[in-house]
Amino acid sequence: MRVTANGSDFEVMLAGAESRPALFLTHSLATSHEMWALQVPLLARHFRVVAPDMRGHGASAAPGGDYTMDQLADDVVAIADRLGIGRFHFCGLSIGGMIGQALGLNHAGRLGGLILASTFTGPIGPEARAGLDGRIAAATRDGMQSQIEPSMGRWLSADFREAAPRQAQWIRDQIAATPVAGFNGCAAAIREMTLEPARLTSIKAPTLVIAGEKDPGASPEAGRRIAEAIPGAAMQVIAGGYHLSNVEFPHIFTEMVLDFLLAGKNG
Repeated sequence: MRVTANGSDFEVMLAGAESRPALFLTHSLATSHEMWALQVPLLARHFRVVAPDMRGHGASAAPGGDYTMDQLADDVVAIADRLGIGRFHFCGLSIGGMIGQALGLNHAGRLGGLILASTFTGPIGPEARAGLDGRIAAATRDGMQSQIEPSMGRWLSADFREAAPRQAQWIRDQIAATPVAGFNGCAAAIREMTLEPARLTSIKAPTLVIAGEKDPGASPEAGRRIAEAIPGAAMQVIAGGYHLSNVEFPHIFTEMVLDFLLAGKNG
């Protein structure tokens, strides 16, 4: 469905009965809500799943200019407001996990359980900033085709890409379909984010951090920095997982999410 919120227009996928607790899912950079397709059927048996296409992604509007992490977190709350949802659980992967951190800091009263997957905190260093600047320049110059194979090498193992070529192509297609303006706006939000462990100590939501063992962009060490900063946070590592562990190991990822949310650790 279409939702106008926080000054922009969003495509939002809904699943599960309205009477169930709400669970927001926020995808990675350069994908869409489709990234959660292997999770939604089971999650929707327990929750009202709300999976927006992030600002600038999928079928949502892609305004030009740099976005901010606070703005992207405000988008989530504004969509919840438009849908009449007060308190909700949140699961975000990659930039979605950064948005989750911003939600924990800026909108603590709205959160039940918080799941931060395949993500890291900031501020990021000079090398990472230069890398993001290079990706923005390449996307601007050559379009999103420039992002496909470099991303796939970080996101999914070579064995998976060889064994599941159609599923790998499904992810490639999402990257290719991402508007350049949206990719650049969200990449700028990562580059400029002010999240850091010292601030995360104020997050009160029950939190689970999930990391892929072999994730080159958001390592288990990066996940542990978050888990150690947030009081009482739990940490799980998916053996053999790369960045999109929810795609490569959907059964393990989904069970981790449900174990956490259904165990009463959801605020």
